[in-house]
Amino acid sequence: VGSKSCLNNRRKRRNLAIGPYFRPSVEVARDNMSDPVDIAVQMEKHLGSPKQTWLFGAGVSFNSNIPLMGPLTDRVLRVARTVNYRDDEESLRVIDFLQSDVNENANIEDILTHLGDLISMAERSRTSRVRIGEVSVTRDRLFHIHGVLTELIGETVRWGYKPARHGPDGNVIEDEAVGVAGAGIVELAEHLLFIDAIFGATRAGLEGIRSPVEFFTTNYDTLLEDALGLNEVPYQDGFSGGGVAFWEKRNVETRSTTRAVVTKLHGSIDWYRPPNDASKLYRIRRDDNYPGSGGGVMIYPQATKYIHAQSDPFALLFQRFRHRLASGTDQVLLTCGYSFGDEHINAEIENALSIPRNQLTLVAFSEEVEGRLPDAIERWRMNPIWGGQVFVAGARGMYQGPSEAVFGGPEGPRDWWTFSGVTKLLIEGFPGDVVERIQ
Repeated sequence: VGSKSCLNNRRKRRNLAIGPYFRPSVEVARDNMSDPVDIAVQMEKHLGSPKQTWLFGAGVSFNSNIPLMGPLTDRVLRVARTVNYRDDEESLRVIDFLQSDVNENANIEDILTHLGDLISMAERSRTSRVRIGEVSVTRDRLFHIHGVLTELIGETVRWGYKPARHGPDGNVIEDEAVGVAGAGIVELAEHLLFIDAIFGATRAGLEGIRSPVEFFTTNYDTLLEDALGLNEVPYQDGFSGGGVAFWEKRNVETRSTTRAVVTKLHGSIDWYRPPNDASKLYRIRRDDNYPGSGGGVMIYPQATKYIHAQSDPFALLFQRFRHRLASGTDQVLLTCGYSFGDEHINAEIENALSIPRNQLTLVAFSEEVEGRLPDAIERWRMNPIWGGQVFVAGARGMYQGPSEAVFGGPEGPRDWWTFSGVTKLLIEGFPGDVVERIQ
């Protein structure tokens, strides 16, 4: 990543291996955690690792005009209330109950999970109903609401949405922007540049030694797959076919021509499950009037009855994530746009880091909020045994293990924790002020 001869000389003087397979022991990492130069050298090496696993969250799609989880939740519930169920008092009561009964910070996925639990309760009931407050609601009503909410998520993510911006006084300084069919506002430029940075000319020297790059994402959008396709990078995503494809679990195993594998842990806006056969899963074009009516967008979580171990992909996808992190070989997990708010994913990362001799390094591109990194990162980097395997690039600088931030920006916060900042780091290497300090 933008290697400079001065960096190489400095590495040699510090007796650090330059080869791509070198990974310092925890003891070496602990000894060097307070040395800014060694932290930077190791960070650069990890960015060039031949075995990379990336984990993306909603933040990588923000500048593409796809909303973060909070604005997405607000819009989906608002449209459901004012458009889909405007004159449907029973459905409005259900939506009000869902929003009031979950944690005040809950997002649309939490609400869908809660709704799925109610559907499961109704299915176990003799009357196929569940009591909500003083009224009894049918399973069919609940399932219909579930379908509407997931469809609204799909439409919002597919065509794009930018919430209104407000000034300090609360006045609107920029109106909301809503993409619709035929006039979408989703942009792909940042994803195209990132994929070129990973697989383009600047990375050509790694092709002979590195395994396919694994991308895991919690995002529903298709920007990652679209960018891979437009950059002509062969990839696998678990489906076989073209514009319309079918799920085939053996198609997530790499082949000789595979350069990337995409695993969508929370599903996708172009996944479709037909209403009468839960064993089938397709990837479709959303504007077509086939494969049929009914069914719906397949995102996680779905109503409980329709999760079948033998057909539902989510168990397999999380298993792939677990096995990838715990493979025992020298590898790097890099995260960007992920807020570390998914406890299921966090548990897998923590487990992999804690396995003796697993040789996993975490490089998290993450902003500090009110001067503090996400709770999971804070806990991991303070671990006395394997905390040195945790690196962070934040607005305040770089961290390794329990070290304070080093290489803070000379003119303010760093932007290398953002998606565009990561891409710039991959293409250009460290900023000039960091290079000068290392020389």
